[in-house]
Amino acid sequence: MTGSAAPPDDTAIEGGPDAAAPLRGARPGRLRTAPGPVRTAAGLVLACHPGPTAAVTALVTALVALTGRGPAGAVPTALAVLTGQLSVGWCNDAVDAARDAAAERTAKPIVAGLVTVRTVRAASLAALAACVPLSLACGPLAGATHLFAVAAAWAYNLWLKCTAASWVPYAAGFGAVPVFAAAGMPGGAVPAWWAVLAAALLGCAAHLANVLPDIDADVATGVRGWPQRLGAARVRAVLPLPLLAASVLLVAGPPGPAGAARWLALAAVAACAAAGLLLGRRMPRAPFAAATGAAAVDVLLLAVTPGVVS
Repeated sequence: MTGSAAPPDDTAIEGGPDAAAPLRGARPGRLRTAPGPVRTAAGLVLACHPGPTAAVTALVTALVALTGRGPAGAVPTALAVLTGQLSVGWCNDAVDAARDAAAERTAKPIVAGLVTVRTVRAASLAALAACVPLSLACGPLAGATHLFAVAAAWAYNLWLKCTAASWVPYAAGFGAVPVFAAAGMPGGAVPAWWAVLAAALLGCAAHLANVLPDIDADVATGVRGWPQRLGAARVRAVLPLPLLAASVLLVAGPPGPAGAARWLALAAVAACAAAGLLLGRRMPRAPFAAATGAAAVDVLLLAVTPGVVS
């Protein structure tokens, strides 16, 4: 990421006095010697952003399995997506290490002293190297599509995060998911346009929701992406729009009658959006929680809606 220097490669930002409580004594900005193997392993697990990594891997694998490719398609998909997500998560923490220290984000494993910047950077490059052949094992077109999505995420980490175009990698990466699922099918199926657009809108919503809790700290450390330029109040107001638009596409886009389940899903997303707006001022994390719930409904709807690929 431009705009800040990373800590020295052979050091870790100082953490606590023991592995069991790495955050209590963390003092961002001071350096300590490299951590031991147990702390390093724990730090790598945390630095890969395990929640989003697991969620994206599971979603894409499920979508591919539901297209009819079965285990033969799901296994290489899971491995490709997992290594891609690991590379993106580790790259993010390595690039942002100095900025995280300046913002005193002691929940970050590098800031907490669990792992060094050098180790996280090396892990990200190793995962990226493994991602290339694993992606191509899913088929040439599918592999190229997945590598495009991974490249977009790396572009976000290294450059676009601090620009007004910070939403583009999220839209491109999420929008590529139905394309990836379709490209790996025998004969080269074509993804439905509404599925691609809905997935891209979910990507924009994911970007807003992910950044919202940290906008003030981001601005203080020089991050000026799209959400930071909008400000927290506008992000809370805008966040429901891509979620609702994605839901409408997933309900109205497929041919034939929508059915009760899809209409109920749309109602659930609308309820989450309304709750986030109403509670946002009194409970700062309410919009993020509401958006997460709405996105979960939309993701499930995308996975089970027929006609995503044809």
